[in-house]
Amino acid sequence: MKTSHAVLVLAAVGAVQVAQRERHQNQCNRVAVTQLHHSRIAQLVANPDLAQDWAPKGMDGGEFAQLLSENQQMVVLSLWHRLRLLRGSRLRFVADTLMEREGARRYWEHFGASRAREAEGNRCAQRFTEAMQSAYLAHCAAKPAGV
Repeated sequence: MKTSHAVLVLAAVGAVQVAQRERHQNQCNRVAVTQLHHSRIAQLVANPDLAQDWAPKGMDGGEFAQLLSENQQMVVLSLWHRLRLLRGSRLRFVADTLMEREGARRYWEHFGASRAREAEGNRCAQRFTEAMQSAYLAHCAAKPAGV
């Protein structure tokens, strides 16, 4: 192998390692931020009086705390999706299973649009949000309100 080829191979290997380290660091950062978010949500769920300060107008702290509990599940699933542990048909299955729960549907009814706005410009977050929205709509179509 010529020296110039060896140098090119070493440069390519080095570039791949740098890219892998950066990706790993991004994943670690996402996990750390999710842990902080999860801790804060757990605190609010355990203390509906604290949750009241963050509740939308007209919603009491207890109901908001219940919806925050559903948010915890969404955050975990979203992280799994971002870490590429929940994709394709498996994501759709989990979204469908989640939306079978009344609490998850109530959460999505109240905050689905906010999550969609938050996901704008982030293709990964958009895919997750679209899967949840599709599952929500499919479940609502299968079981009309009041049935």
